[in-house]
Amino acid sequence: MNRNVIVALGALLSVGLIVLGLWGWERAEAVVLMMGWEKRTIGAWSARCGAAALIAAAEAVLLALIVERVYRSDRVCRTARLSALLIFMVCTVSAIALGLAGR
Repeated sequence: MNRNVIVALGALLSVGLIVLGLWGWERAEAVVLMMGWEKRTIGAWSARCGAAALIAAAEAVLLALIVERVYRSDRVCRTARLSALLIFMVCTVSAIALGLAGR
């Protein structure tokens, strides 16, 4: 694909994930009420962990699709992308565990 198209799609995807993550963080209590979970505090933290996972995924997409296409890939970029993926995985597992505990 054309480099400009990939950069544009990566930018749109990153912005969308960040907006969705910030919305999930802000509306964590409303998500708990909508889902009907009994333990609201644990459910709210589950929604917040999910939001943090979305923002970490946005960072990984930003580094993989935009920064590597525009600039040369170096050790710092690879380390940042790997750490964003690690944070995404930890937050996702935490959100699932807290979601199961909050039901």
